[in-house]
Amino acid sequence: MKNKLIISVAGIRGVYPEPLSPEKVYRFGLAFGFYSGRKKIFVARDTRKSGTALKLALMAGLSAAGRDIIDIDIASTPQLTYLVEKNGGACGVIISASHNPEEYNGLKFVSSKGTFLNEKEGREFLDIFSNPGMYVMPCKTGNLVAGKQEYYRQMYFEGIYKKVNVADIRKKKFKVIADVCQGVGAFYTRSFLEYLGCEAVIINREPLGVFSHNPEPLAANLKELSMAAVKEKADIGFAQDPDADRLAIVDEKGNIPGEELTLALAVQSVLERTAGPVVVNLSTSALIEHIAEKHSSRVYRTRIGEVNVVEGMKKKRAVIGGEGNGGVILPDVHYGRDSFVGMALILEYIARKGQPVSEIISEFPEYTMLKEKFVMGGRKADAIKVLTKTYSGKEELNLQDGMKIIRKDGWIHIRPSGTEPVLRVYVEGRSKTIARKYLAEITGLIR
Repeated sequence: MKNKLIISVAGIRGVYPEPLSPEKVYRFGLAFGFYSGRKKIFVARDTRKSGTALKLALMAGLSAAGRDIIDIDIASTPQLTYLVEKNGGACGVIISASHNPEEYNGLKFVSSKGTFLNEKEGREFLDIFSNPGMYVMPCKTGNLVAGKQEYYRQMYFEGIYKKVNVADIRKKKFKVIADVCQGVGAFYTRSFLEYLGCEAVIINREPLGVFSHNPEPLAANLKELSMAAVKEKADIGFAQDPDADRLAIVDEKGNIPGEELTLALAVQSVLERTAGPVVVNLSTSALIEHIAEKHSSRVYRTRIGEVNVVEGMKKKRAVIGGEGNGGVILPDVHYGRDSFVGMALILEYIARKGQPVSEIISEFPEYTMLKEKFVMGGRKADAIKVLTKTYSGKEELNLQDGMKIIRKDGWIHIRPSGTEPVLRVYVEGRSKTIARKYLAEITGLIR
């Protein structure tokens, strides 16, 4: 499936230079320029080697459509979405394949609301891409505006600092180790942490765009960070993916609790000071319900995909939300997954608690989540249909996104991936035994 583009609510992804070629990216840029209307377009990229060629192709397409471009070059996805949200009348595109391996790259399109295109908006945009004759090329091309990278970066970070208790964090003088996996964090994470009064140790800074390990912030990929946290006697370890919208943690003993705990700690941090609705996706840990109940708050669940969670948060006026893959969304800052927001909220919380991270985590009830994926290609939808038929009438099912089986002591969620040609399986149980039993049950049927 590497020879096909993957198109979803997460944007467009593919292997460079084929199928994700500069020529195709030019056409996507042209189509987005027409789709966006009379708006300026913020453009950014992560550190992947193919980013420069694709950015030039994208900007050529946007300019040909008559759009003015603000090029902020290497910047995180949350910084770009923040800038779009705070600058009315603009849209944005970031060139990144997020957690995918380095041979991949992609395009994430941001509407004037500062959020990714939802399904309806995505269909409208792709209709334009598929029918270029719908629009007449303008007589004048758009202008390229100097990006003022430092100004925009500081504007974004200030937006985060205003929403946490910086003084409390600074008093603790935390030692923090961060694995930036040769991504955007190599440029910005040290200064962000040092402003919060932390001693920052950064690993895997160079060479940029050549990832030293699988960049997805899963426990299996964080062994180096775990060992480094113990060696450096750090208070906490953070791992960011290449475009810095996802975050995972490691405690002071080197334990890797899993990326689900990132959102759990952020939710706990916010609800302790502001009770209110929480919105997460269907595959996020039930630990969120446990935390919300303690603070007299309610949890609402949406389909997978950041834009789906964001739209749910706006509808329910949520005070915090996100996805269990390490994606924290704090609407007081902006409506987007943000690893920098996640770091700030977690540091504020452990400063307030005055306990080691391992002790804080040990106070949570046990929830074991297991994840698996199966390469299915075009058979993903058929697999879901067969599994739904197998369990229909026998179990409590949620068919909002794939199929989720809900049980008293856990759940099983099976859905087609929007970013890879795979079927994803998520299982959670109130114990390791239950989770393993459920995973064996469903993987046996799939195989």
